[in-house]
Amino acid sequence: MQHHDHLSRAVSTDRDITLEALRVFTYLSRRLHFDRSVPVLQSELADALGMQRPNVNRAIKLLETKQIILRESKLGRAITFRLNPEHGVSRAA
Repeated sequence: MQHHDHLSRAVSTDRDITLEALRVFTYLSRRLHFDRSVPVLQSELADALGMQRPNVNRAIKLLETKQIILRESKLGRAITFRLNPEHGVSRAA
């Protein structure tokens, strides 16, 4: 859980992260894991967050660009993601 807290803190203090990306990250962080991929439908995310799909797509791309989430593969219409275990970890820890 401590690792997850480091990642959440790193994301919330990153000035490049938009409010949309923060909303998507918050939702995904409850579902994704560091050690295994989880399938995610962007339409499901959009419905759950009351966002338009292009905005969800843009938020996911930003989270991927910042290497906060890692795209693993495609599973039907879903894309599998996992949290990046290297992001937000204090190097002193």
